[in-house]
Amino acid sequence: MHHLVLQVPAPATLDPALVAHVAEQVHAQRLQPLPAADAPPGARAVRLCGIGADQAAVRALMWRVASRSALDWALLPAGLRLRDFRLLVLDMDSTLVNMETIDEIGTATGMKQRIAAITEAAMRGEISDYAESLRQRLALLVGTPEAVLEQVWQRMRLNPGARELIDAAKAAGLRVLLATGGFTWFAERLQRELGLHEVRANSLDIVDGQLTGRTLGPIVDGAGKRQALLDACGRLGCQATRAIAIGDGANDLPMIEAAGLGVAYRGKPAVQQAADMALNHCGLDALLRALEPD
Repeated sequence: MHHLVLQVPAPATLDPALVAHVAEQVHAQRLQPLPAADAPPGARAVRLCGIGADQAAVRALMWRVASRSALDWALLPAGLRLRDFRLLVLDMDSTLVNMETIDEIGTATGMKQRIAAITEAAMRGEISDYAESLRQRLALLVGTPEAVLEQVWQRMRLNPGARELIDAAKAAGLRVLLATGGFTWFAERLQRELGLHEVRANSLDIVDGQLTGRTLGPIVDGAGKRQALLDACGRLGCQATRAIAIGDGANDLPMIEAAGLGVAYRGKPAVQQAADMALNHCGLDALLRALEPD
């Protein structure tokens, strides 16, 4: 049995008529209002229990509803709790943090627009070879001073709810992995700041204080992220079904599809359609409200 959770961010409140419409369409057995710290129960989140409709049909319905309404949703097995999982895997750029770091590096060299166009096409899945798209973007950064990376780091901000989600996951005993097609230069700093357990990222080649336009070692693409998830599960002695994966772009799809719970955070259309949870308005900590309390 599955439940469907609907949420909106503060200060918005759920439209009762919309909730009733969705409940009827998914053949929910009952509605369970969910508490929020600053709102009456059910004002901002509700669980539609005992979904009778086919899961694929529910996802298709919610894709249509969410595209017209400022509404986030999650389709989850009944009784699912955070401590049922062993691993949380997060993408970095535009998921954990509020930017695409490679685009921002391009700002200093006047290449941001060209780089961002390639990034957007890659994240939407219009460029199937992520590794090649990364090589194309890095080639536009040859000679960029390493000092630019520090400037980007100073502008970087965590997305809403990121710290709360990570802290809750660690408190529940989950291992936290940052798996990104971005760069270790940033990922390892985030690891230290947030107390993350592992990082899988690309290493920039820097010679004499300048970017060479190359990476060191294999490029971490969608397959690399999925393998990072599987490797971490192997070390934990658990199946991938006990992992949560959160991302936004096409290169996150392999790990989202491998995980027991896949979350699209401000995701591209293909990612939202594949995920169990779509967050377009609430913060990352909305995942915690969607799960059953421990």
